[in-house]
Amino acid sequence: VVDNPRFIFMKILNLFFVKSKTYGSIHSSSSIHSSVKIKDSTKVIIGNNVVIEENVIIGEYVEIKSNTVIQANTIIKNNVKIGANCTIGGIGFGYEINENGEYEVIPHIGNVILEENVEIGNNTCIDRAVMGSTILSKNVKVDNLVHIAHGVKIEENSLIIANAMIAGSVEIGKNVWISPSSSIIQKIKIEDNALVGIGSVVLKDVEKSTIVAGVPAKNIKNKLIK
Repeated sequence: VVDNPRFIFMKILNLFFVKSKTYGSIHSSSSIHSSVKIKDSTKVIIGNNVVIEENVIIGEYVEIKSNTVIQANTIIKNNVKIGANCTIGGIGFGYEINENGEYEVIPHIGNVILEENVEIGNNTCIDRAVMGSTILSKNVKVDNLVHIAHGVKIEENSLIIANAMIAGSVEIGKNVWISPSSSIIQKIKIEDNALVGIGSVVLKDVEKSTIVAGVPAKNIKNKLIK
């Protein structure tokens, strides 16, 4: 009898059924620019057809799965896991109208920083900042099919679940849960311990330890934090 059976079930699976990973594998089909800095090539796993562009920095015990593109100047720290078919560090969707009434793209000269123990699922895009950095802090977990736009900052231990869309310059605090198919408008703040319900459209700041849901998202109740 245990207090947290799901956690113990996870430990049993890891102990008896999950094979330990063998690091030091860089597939011959991968394309890695000569300027890339890998701290220790014996402590990475880089899959088929991975592309890593110039001036990327990669720490230890990093895993990058097949067909993922890591664009220029991205910083990947220790124990980061990136799934297949992702693009990390792409240009954001930022345009301004010129004198002819046509849209011109704004140069994005920043980068993406993935701090320790970040995990990213498959088919996810994380854009680099216009200036400065898009930052995923320690222990942030991102699901499949997520879009994180330019200049977003996500603090420690937050989870971004499948099909969520985080618009530009959003700030997400610690221990935040962003549910599936949520959309977060640009430049707002979601404070620590908040929860955004499934399919919500968040148009204004979310206060600490609150639950919001709906279209547009509204405050449902405050969370009880032990």
